Amino acid sequence: MDTITKVNQLSLSQDLSSTPTFIIKLASSKFDNLAGSELFTKVESWVSANMMMNDKQVPILIVDMENVEFIDSQGLQKLLASLRLMQAHKSNLLLCSQQPSVRFVFEITRIDQLFSIFSNVDMLVNQVVVAS
Repeated sequence: MDTITKVNQLSLSQDLSSTPTFIIKLASSKFDNLAGSELFTKVESWVSANMMMNDKQVPILIVDMENVEFIDSQGLQKLLASLRLMQAHKSNLLLCSQQPSVRFVFEITRIDQLFSIFSNVDMLVNQVVVAS
């Protein structure tokens, strides 16, 4: 199973500098322990590689959840672990394009309060650029 369909690089402009950003689009409609573990392993490897290559700067990760229709508690735990890993390296993991069923799970578990969640990639880019 492949959790990720594609990874795109984006550069968010903030004043005269730009923040390197990567968008990870999830492929599967189900985000459970298996898919979450695969994502976390890739994020962990990616962070390590960026730490070695980019003088300890870790770009922002955006996880596009447009294809995900189901998420369970173990998938949530893996997303939280990924968020903590990114924050430990002074970066962030942002979420976008959640389906209503996934958004509902985030709301009832109150995990939506821990993540920055945007309705779609365009809204995220516009809000991050405008906010800076």
